[in-house]
Amino acid sequence: MADSLSSGAIRFTGLGSGTDFESMITQLVDAEKVKSKQLLNWRNQWETKSTEFDKLTAAMRALDSTLKSMNTTDEFLIKSVTSSNSTALTATAGSSTEEGSHEVDIIALATTDMHMGAEIFSSKDDVISGGVPGTYVFAYAGRQIAVDISATTTLSQFADLINKDPDNRNYVRASVINDGSGYRLQIRGMDLGAGNDFIVDDAATNPELVARFGSASFIQTQNASNAKLSVDGFPVSPTPTAHILKAVTAYADPTDTLTDAPGTFKFAYDGRIYSTPISAGATVDDLVTAINDLGSGVTASAVINDDGKVELMLEGDPGSSKRINIINSPGTTLTSFQAAKFSQVQGATDGYIERSTNTISDVVGGVTMNLLKAGESTTLSMSMDTSAITEKARLFVDEVNTVLTVIRDQTKVDSVGSKITGSILTGNYGLQMIQQNLKKILAQRGVGFDYDTDPLLSLASVGITTDSAQGSPSFGLLVFDEKSFKAALNTDPDAVARLFSADFYPSTKEIIDGEAMESPNFKFDSFVRGVTQAGNFEISYTISGGVIAPSPPPTINGYPASIDGNKIVAIGGENAARGLAIEVINTIDGTYSGQAQLKSGKTEELSQEIKKLTDSQSGTLEILKNNYQDIMDSIDEKLAYEERRLALLERTMRMRFANLEAVLGTYDNISNQLKSQIAGLPKSSS
Repeated sequence: MADSLSSGAIRFTGLGSGTDFESMITQLVDAEKVKSKQLLNWRNQWETKSTEFDKLTAAMRALDSTLKSMNTTDEFLIKSVTSSNSTALTATAGSSTEEGSHEVDIIALATTDMHMGAEIFSSKDDVISGGVPGTYVFAYAGRQIAVDISATTTLSQFADLINKDPDNRNYVRASVINDGSGYRLQIRGMDLGAGNDFIVDDAATNPELVARFGSASFIQTQNASNAKLSVDGFPVSPTPTAHILKAVTAYADPTDTLTDAPGTFKFAYDGRIYSTPISAGATVDDLVTAINDLGSGVTASAVINDDGKVELMLEGDPGSSKRINIINSPGTTLTSFQAAKFSQVQGATDGYIERSTNTISDVVGGVTMNLLKAGESTTLSMSMDTSAITEKARLFVDEVNTVLTVIRDQTKVDSVGSKITGSILTGNYGLQMIQQNLKKILAQRGVGFDYDTDPLLSLASVGITTDSAQGSPSFGLLVFDEKSFKAALNTDPDAVARLFSADFYPSTKEIIDGEAMESPNFKFDSFVRGVTQAGNFEISYTISGGVIAPSPPPTINGYPASIDGNKIVAIGGENAARGLAIEVINTIDGTYSGQAQLKSGKTEELSQEIKKLTDSQSGTLEILKNNYQDIMDSIDEKLAYEERRLALLERTMRMRFANLEAVLGTYDNISNQLKSQIAGLPKSSS
C-alpha cells in the first residue's frame, strides 16, 4: 500500500489495489453536499432580499432629501423679483411677495465707523506710552471698553490688546497700517449703522495715551451711518426726526430719592462722551437737571405715566447721526438707568426710510433688498415664477415615482401563458405595508386640512393622480397633469403652496348659523415645534364673568386644557395637540366650541413617514433587514455544522478506505505467496 499524509489527512496517491479510492471519496462527499448547497442558495435569496431593502432605503432617502428642499412655502412658492438697475440693488423674493412693482431710490448706504491715527510711527515695534503704564478707555455703541497698557507696549501689541480684549468681542477692530510715510493705528467699527461710533474717553484714559491716541488724534475717514431709501416717492419731503428714549422707573414722583446714588450717568452723543456724577440723596429731578446742564444737545425730562411711574425721557436733536447711546456699567453705574432700561420711542433719521444694514427685508413686503450703490434708482418688479413652481411639483412627482417604481419592480408578478413568476419580494408583508402607507398619504386629504375652509385638500385637486389603468406602463405611479396644476396655481397660489408645504400653517373654524367660517371668538396663538403634531383639534371652553371658566374645564382635542390668562393650552402626554395655545378674543359669557387646525403639507407628511420607515434603529425597513439577518445567521450556523459534518465524514471514509486498503494488501500478499507455493510444487509426469 502506498499512502501519504497531508495535514493529518490520508491521501491516496498510488494504491496497491489499483482502486481509485480518492475519486470515490470525492464523489461520496460531493453527494453529501446537497444540503449545504440548498442552504447556501437559501441564504443567497435572503441576502438578495436584504440588498433590495437597501436599494429601497436609498431611494426613499433620496426622495426625503428632495422633499426637504420644498417643505416650506418660501421654498415651494417661488416668487421672482427683477431689478432694473442690478448694479445698485439686487433683490430676492419670498412666498409672501405680492406681484407688482416698486420704485426705489437709494439715498445712502449703511456704513461703519473708521478712524486713522494722526501720529506716524517709524516702526510698528515702537513703544507707545512713553514708558508709563496706563489704561486706554473708549466707547462703542453703548459699551465701555478699557484696555490696560504696560510700560513697554508697542504699536502692534496695542492693536492686538484692543482686538483681544474680552469686553470688545470684535466690536472694534484695530490694525497697524503702513501708508508709505510710516505706521499708523487704524480703528474700524465692525457694525453698520448710525450710533455704532468709536469714541475715545479722554477723561478716563491716561494723559500719555491721550496725547497719541485721544479723540483729537484720529482722522475720521468714514462715519457710521444708516442706509437711506425713498420707496414709491415716500417720503415726499424728508423731515429729520430726533432720537427719543424713555426709561420706566420704580419711582412714583420726580422728587423721589435715587436709591442707587451716588453714582454716574454716562452716554455718547454726536461723537462725544458725556458723564455726570450723581451724589447721594439726589432725586430724579436732580438727574434731569444734571443731564441738561451738560450742554450736550440732549434734553432730559421726567414725566409720570398712566401707571403712576416716573419715566426719564431723553431727546436729541433731529438727524440720523444724533443718536443717544447710554453707556453701560462701568460707564453708567446707576442700575435704574442702564441701557437695557431704556426703550426707543422714536428713531433718529434724516427723514428717509432708514435701516442700519444694507440688506433690508421689511420695507417691500416679502422682498429682501441688497443695496449696492448710493445715488441710484431702480424699479423692482415682482411676479410668481409659475415655471419654477411647476418644475418643483414635477420633481416631487418624479421622485415619488422613483420610489414607487422600486417597490413595483420588487413585488411585480409576470405571467407568460400559464406560467406565473414572482419577483424577489413578491408577497412580502412589510413591503405591502410600506406601499399602502405611501399610497394613503398620496391619495388622502392633507393632515390638518378641512373640507369646509380649505379650497385644496389633496394632490388630486392640483392634477396629481395615480394611474389606475391595468396594463399601462405607469400603472400604480403618479401622473402629473401640468395644465390642471397651473390652473390651480393661477387661481389660488397660496392654497397650492399650503397643500405641498404648509409647515404647520394654522387656522380655526366655527359653525355659526349653519355656516363654517374662521372663528370670530378665538384664534391660534402658538405651538411647540417638535411636540405639537399637525391635525384638526376640537376646541371647547366656557366664558363666565368675562374670563375662561375652570369648570367645566376647557378642552383641546378631547383633553382638559390649562388656562393661562385669556389663553387655553393643550396638555396631556398622549395628546397630539400638546403645546397648542388658543387665544380667546370674545369674552362674552357663554359656551364656545370649534376647531383649530395645524396643517402639514404633503412634503412634510411624506418626509415624516419616510423617517419612520428608514430610521436606522426602529425603522420598518431596518426591522425587516434585521429579521433577514437573523435568518441568514441561522443558516450560517447550519452551514458551519454541515462543514464540520462533511469534514468528519471525509476523515472517517479515508480511515475506512485506508483500513480496507491494508486488508486488501494483506490478502494480496497471501495470494502472491500461494501463487508462489503452487508454482513451486513438483509437477506430476504422465
